[in-house]
Amino acid sequence: MKHDDVFAPVSTYRVQFNGDFTFRHLEEQLDYLYELGISTIYASPVFEAVPGSTHGYDVTDPHTINPAIGTLEEWRALHKKLQARGISWIQDIVPNHMALHPSNSRLVDVLERGRLSPYYRYFDIDWEYPDAALHGKLMLPFLDKSPEAAVAAREIKLVYAPGGWKVQNGMLEFPLSVSAYDVLLGMLTDAGADIRQLLCGLKRGAVRHVTPAEWREQKHTLFAAVKEQRLQQLAAKVNADDVLLASLLENQYYTFTHWQEADERINYRRFFTINGLICLRMEDQQVFDDYHVLLRQLYAEGLVQGFRIDHIDGLRDPGGYVRRLRELLGNSCYIIAEKILAAHEALPREWPLQGTTGYEFLGDVSQLLTERMGFEMIGRFYRSRFPNLCGYERLVNAKKQLILQTHLHGEWDNLVRYAYGLGLVPPGVEAQELKAALGLFMVHLPVYRVYPERWPLSTRSISLLDYALNGALRANPALSKAIDVIYSWWQRGGSAATLRFLQRVMQFTGPLTAKGVEDTAFYVYNALISHNEVGDAPEGNRCSLPLFHERAQLRLRFCPLSINTTATHDTKRGEDARIRLNTLTLHPHQWIQQVQHWHAMNREWSVQDAEQSAPDMNDEYFIYQSIIGGFPPDGVITEELITRLSDYLVKVLREAKVHSSWSEPNETYEQACLRFIRSILAAGSPFVESLRTFLEQPLQQAALYSLTQTLVKITTPGVPDIYQGCELWDLSFVDPDNRRPVDYALRRQELAALQQLEQEGTGPLLAYLQERRAQGAEKLFVTWKALRARRERAALFSKGAYLPLYGDDGQDLIAYARNFGDQWCLVIAPLLSQVTPGTADSRRLVLPEGAPAVWRHVFTGEEVVVEQGCLPLHILEKFPVAMLVS
Repeated sequence: MKHDDVFAPVSTYRVQFNGDFTFRHLEEQLDYLYELGISTIYASPVFEAVPGSTHGYDVTDPHTINPAIGTLEEWRALHKKLQARGISWIQDIVPNHMALHPSNSRLVDVLERGRLSPYYRYFDIDWEYPDAALHGKLMLPFLDKSPEAAVAAREIKLVYAPGGWKVQNGMLEFPLSVSAYDVLLGMLTDAGADIRQLLCGLKRGAVRHVTPAEWREQKHTLFAAVKEQRLQQLAAKVNADDVLLASLLENQYYTFTHWQEADERINYRRFFTINGLICLRMEDQQVFDDYHVLLRQLYAEGLVQGFRIDHIDGLRDPGGYVRRLRELLGNSCYIIAEKILAAHEALPREWPLQGTTGYEFLGDVSQLLTERMGFEMIGRFYRSRFPNLCGYERLVNAKKQLILQTHLHGEWDNLVRYAYGLGLVPPGVEAQELKAALGLFMVHLPVYRVYPERWPLSTRSISLLDYALNGALRANPALSKAIDVIYSWWQRGGSAATLRFLQRVMQFTGPLTAKGVEDTAFYVYNALISHNEVGDAPEGNRCSLPLFHERAQLRLRFCPLSINTTATHDTKRGEDARIRLNTLTLHPHQWIQQVQHWHAMNREWSVQDAEQSAPDMNDEYFIYQSIIGGFPPDGVITEELITRLSDYLVKVLREAKVHSSWSEPNETYEQACLRFIRSILAAGSPFVESLRTFLEQPLQQAALYSLTQTLVKITTPGVPDIYQGCELWDLSFVDPDNRRPVDYALRRQELAALQQLEQEGTGPLLAYLQERRAQGAEKLFVTWKALRARRERAALFSKGAYLPLYGDDGQDLIAYARNFGDQWCLVIAPLLSQVTPGTADSRRLVLPEGAPAVWRHVFTGEEVVVEQGCLPLHILEKFPVAMLVS
């Protein structure tokens, strides 16, 4: 879409709101963020969520601000202070799912009133599920034992709480369904008149035209007429009668099941494999209209200038959703979508979006900052040690198949049944045969999903679908008959039913890919884990300098307001930890030797037996890289670091699903790995001394190349995003570690020191930066100066041309100019390279025609004069990266 009239953020700062960081906490940091150069707050979900939520993606009410974060009035007051500083707001929204939790009032109304609830079709529930135990009921997979055992243990019982009777399981309390009132009336023959009058009144009041608010008011009045002691006595009587309790539970609109049962059979769509998140039927206009009431109000009020759409791939018709959202909010609203693009994949250009949340940029810049030959050498070493992991694509397909068979089996069965129900399968094709073919088709799809909206499908969609089917046929030629059936769905001019089915399938290929790749393969294939990242890939992803320039120009042409990110709440490790690991590609021989040396050195700390060691060599290799990525700049091993690393490793082992898993934790193996970590990081450990020695050069190099990553993010086409706290070193592990509280006092102090030193002159400032390199002062300095320069020249960076430049030796530098009218910016930064550069005095950069002859160096303040259209590169001697402005 055209971007000329759209609100254009200059830079964003991602904030993770929760009970420990509220609107008031943000208000305290506004002056700091303004001084840093931030133009837009990029907020995590702020709507009412499950009590105690640390992330906000488990929304319970999209019409209410989370009271743990603040109130709408507090937001309005905050908005005035943001306005005074010229700071805008982008809000993260979650249209795919909500929490399956008693605090979700819409869901609770469905579970209480069934078809009488206006929200009966709000959630993606299969009420016609063929299994009699789930027909007309929503399964609640929250038990740690069978329902019968839970009832026998009195873990499921009827209780009275304000508002009515509820069925309690542990900390969860769901309402007694109106369908159970007849059971009570029929079996409580000795109930008093007050109880019978209450039940009859509830039955009369439960009619379709009564709104949820009116229903709650009626119940309040009816229950208030009965003494609470009598209500408690009734609950106790039911709980004492196994037959009555069982009958009551049988007549509910929901049923409790063991939590693992959802992997085998399930009658609602969940977010990925998270039982506690239930998906919405956002394709329904009534659901769309209700969900966006407050969002529209926030935008109309001016509290919000843009939105981030979470997990757009989970929607049945993402393109249709985006168009409806655009129609609701207008063409000036800034809208981006969370979308993980595979290599050579682009966001559908017909979607009226400004772009993505920037995972593809993250992958490109990490690949750019990797020495290619060193990376290949490390990869060859890794594959020689672990030959069973040689074929990365085969590994990915195997892990997707594993997820399908172990965690998405119920969803898989539902898809097959849906195909037969729509009449898409001719006679003679057995369900198991179709299921196997459909499974292989989904496994071999090389992207997260395609977007079938109408017939005929796009050429690209058909080529991807054909590719997946060809892979399925190669994997199992015996399934050719069923594969031909699937192939016919889009080759013979599809029907409306076929389109609905393909859209449904695509709602599951995304979660299948995410769970199989990001949450499994990324923890198994460990050649260089800095590339095991959303937007990137351990193998098969490449981004040379010319290709990086080409993609930057395409981004400027098609989505100049897309986000440029290098860290998010979803990334597997901190942005600077990735650069550290990338620098290993400059020292492949030393790294390989060091790993072998450490393996021999630390052998005494691993548990050895006839079957396996703990940790096994692959996990040990992962541990060494993780330690390097998170190694503290001061070199001091603390108990906090060991605890963080240990918590991280438990998650890694369970996600990998090799020796342990979330469903079947192998605590013996996990504890052996944790003892290994604690032993090798113990005070006086020879490993720690060896590690410090080895890291001396890589840490210095990483500090330099992190500046390149920061500067490129801020100055290339796109909107730079600073993830909270990442203006200093980001050496975090995966969530929740990357959502730890940010020490803003330290950041304010460091920025104030830089501002004071700048007043004193370049010499003291540059000396201070070099002295405090280990603390990240240079990164903060580059972030501050570049963001301020960008804010002062907003049009240059949002609309300006991107002109790649090459020096005498183009392999060890990235250089480019930005130009808009008479405004210019020139960026020069080092790349990881084994090429020995020429002397600084002899190297020069040829500037584009029309470029200024005199420039100001943003970081050193000096004036730089161009001679004969060439810029001498000795300017990099004072400071390692350069940003020159006209």
